[in-house]
Amino acid sequence: MTPNLQIELRRFISSNVISKLNKFYFENDALLIKAIDVSLGTVLMGCYNNFDEKPLEEMTELVEDSVFYKEVDFASSRILSVDDNYKLEGNQFLEQIFTSKKARITEMISNEVGIKSETAREVLNFSTLLIISYLKYNAEVTSSLKLLLDEQKRDILNSIPPGIKIILGFSCYETVEEKNNSRFARSIFNLFGNI
Repeated sequence: MTPNLQIELRRFISSNVISKLNKFYFENDALLIKAIDVSLGTVLMGCYNNFDEKPLEEMTELVEDSVFYKEVDFASSRILSVDDNYKLEGNQFLEQIFTSKKARITEMISNEVGIKSETAREVLNFSTLLIISYLKYNAEVTSSLKLLLDEQKRDILNSIPPGIKIILGFSCYETVEEKNNSRFARSIFNLFGNI
């Protein structure tokens, strides 16, 4: 059974992690959780877009030397310690994934979620390190990442606000059309089901 990548990554975001992150940012807990979720989806779709161009294997090799990677217990899906090392460590990976779009994506996360720009930037760094670390630990996921993201693309895109989808090069029209079609199908079923 293939893992749902975004759900697997969300398991690392415990209330303990949120409270430790909030020592740095002083944001509403619910908004911080939403920002992390949006950032996870954004980085995953950034990897999807750049998979053929950027050697993910190099990034997963580099992350092994990071302090962040050493502070994650992958077997129990826990981040053991949250300090501010991810501010610098995550940035180099983020630059490779998004290149020139990084600043626009950060601002869009800030605007769409309702958090400070600094928080959005650091949460994006944190999410990037979490994803690259997870891929380093789970080599079998890395080897089939493109296929996995292709299967889960719709669910991941549904967790990303429309403005960010557009920056990433995805259309919002497809998801709206699918929702309308399913609503239409339910309406017809209800109409004929009650006869």
